[in-house]
Formats: sequence, C-alpha cells, structure tokens
Amino acid sequence: APAAFAFIDQLGGLDAITSWNHDLAWHGARFLAERWDVAFDTPESMVGSMASVPLPEVFGTTREDAARLRDQLLFGDGIEVGISAAWGRLHVRVAAQVYVEMRDYERLADAVFARARRT
Repeated sequence: APAAFAFIDQLGGLDAITSWNHDLAWHGARFLAERWDVAFDTPESMVGSMASVPLPEVFGTTREDAARLRDQLLFGDGIEVGISAAWGRLHVRVAAQVYVEMRDYERLADAVFARARRT
C-alpha cells in the first residue's frame, strides 16, 4: 500500500488524477463522436472517467453485432474496449485512466473508421 500511495502522490494526488481522467474521457468521447459523425449529447457534468459513445450505424444493433466488433478490434487491431447494444444501436464505452492517452482514442477512432469503410 505505501508504494501505491507514493505513486498517487507522484501523479499529483487523487484530485489531479480525477481531473485528468474526467478531462480525457470528456474530450475523448467528443473526439470520437466528431470523427465518426455521430451525436454525443451527454452533458459534461454526467461524465466521470467513462463515457458511452454511439458507433456508426453500419456496425449493427444486436449483442451479437457488439461481440463481433469487439472481437474484431481486439484480435485485428489489438484494442480492448467495451461495446454494448442499447437503444437500437451499438455504443463504445471508453474509460480514462492515468495510463490512457488521447492517442489511444485516436487509434480507436481510426480502427473503427477503417472497419466502417470495409463494411
């Protein structure tokens, strides 16, 4: 535990980590929505360190479609991300942590965009 507390202190403390995670989740979700040309209308106040972004409609609507895309991203692109089916379409759940960077969102955006073009 002392090493964990020292690491937290090294990152600026819990408030700094929470702020980093929120900012990354918020900006990352908005970036993905813009890149995929989908609506992301979740208020910033409702985003903690995680956000759900609709995927382009071309990927389908079912849990089976979600599992297929999740596996394609994992095994084809080395990207592990939660994908769910809800409200008649698929959604990607992006989570921010201190080891996640904006370029991770960019890589996800590119992989999904490339797969949408192939579909």
